[in-house]
Amino acid sequence: MIGTIWYSYSFASRPDLNDYIGDEVWYVPASRNILHRLGVDVFYIHNGSYGVNVVFSNTSAKIKNLAMTDWVAGINDARYRMEYREFPGVYYEIPAENYEDFLQRLKSDLPDGSYDVIPGFRYPDKENIQNYLNTEHPFMGKDIIMLSMLLLGDRPIAWRIPGIIAFALIELAVVLATYRISKSYLASLIALLFVAADPTLQATAVTAMLDIHVAFFVALFVLAIVYERKLSSAVLLGLAGATKLSGAFGWPVLLWKSLKSENSFVRFFSAVVVIPGIAFLVPELPAIKAMGFERWLNEFLGSFKWHLSYKGANPNTSPFWEWFINYRPFPFHFNPNVFASTDPVLLMGMVVMILALPWVYRKKPGVSEPFFIFWSTVGLFALQYFLGGKTQFSFYATVLVPPAAVSMGVFLNEVIRWEAFRESLALYKIKVLAAASFAWKKLRPSESSGQE
Repeated sequence: MIGTIWYSYSFASRPDLNDYIGDEVWYVPASRNILHRLGVDVFYIHNGSYGVNVVFSNTSAKIKNLAMTDWVAGINDARYRMEYREFPGVYYEIPAENYEDFLQRLKSDLPDGSYDVIPGFRYPDKENIQNYLNTEHPFMGKDIIMLSMLLLGDRPIAWRIPGIIAFALIELAVVLATYRISKSYLASLIALLFVAADPTLQATAVTAMLDIHVAFFVALFVLAIVYERKLSSAVLLGLAGATKLSGAFGWPVLLWKSLKSENSFVRFFSAVVVIPGIAFLVPELPAIKAMGFERWLNEFLGSFKWHLSYKGANPNTSPFWEWFINYRPFPFHFNPNVFASTDPVLLMGMVVMILALPWVYRKKPGVSEPFFIFWSTVGLFALQYFLGGKTQFSFYATVLVPPAAVSMGVFLNEVIRWEAFRESLALYKIKVLAAASFAWKKLRPSESSGQE
């Protein structure tokens, strides 16, 4: 875990990654915009200067007021200026000692309602990005990004630190879940290696997107399921779905376990609907406060239509079956390259292990739970595709890694005949010792040469 954090942090904090990468261009601005609507500003400090976005109410207001805004920035010794082309705004970096004067002069020199000041990192130059809230997805992942902005500042490495920590915690959750099922350190080590080396997790951990956080809550959901924690399972499923709807694709497993264990309809309904629903809604509260309940509800319901629609041709589209062979990795960044590649060994292994499930289940029945969470998730991605949501990408597969790693750790530990390795290692040991003894006899100084 320490190595994962060190390596990921070292990569994510590179100077040539000190900007938006991948879909950070959507999730980070949405997080900043929600905070701003709630009256909470976050700050970006660079070389002793505050980053600040001046956003005009419309293009006409920009034409009228940009020259005055530039003049105010100039007399306050602005060290950097970037004018946006896709929306009416401009970004400055104002020395910290002049920042308050800059704000006061804007307030006195520009008409009320003609502009808005949004402190923080510069926006990506995207149309209407200053108003974008990413209502296509739930808000738990953006809540996490917002929290990192508040605690660590509005800068790229701060956005990414939660994902880096989540990656390490996924490793821990997978090890604990695998050991709970197998009671084997070897099985846990196999599962850990699958997670630590997974290229999808590695890419999404250094990119402030939603998918690493979805995988984190799914890993905790798997852990709670195998430990038979009913309340925690329901809560964590709701939180996974509150990060991205695909996080709730393991719901059929929770449903099946509740059907078997609950005799009361009230407890059953609470376990599969009420508790996950409450856990889903709580992270939405900042967005509901920022948008209003009616608009939030309308846009949330409208998001289902968006998810089941075709978004047009895209060279990086990768339907769910292509994830199993890593056919079309999604590029987050070039030079350095950050690609959301999948692990065909792990995913194709889950296909092969369908044949071994009945035999392994008799020995380790707990393996069925992460196994079916994996295939339930794949099945619902397939349903999404066939209902019209054909725009899928390789990084969607991030959510599959925790249940797959747990399953494969148990499967491989049971299916592979480890005696072959143990006996072979013992034979190698004998041969190496024999060779060393022979070499020593040939190369050691003779007694007669010592006497001479």
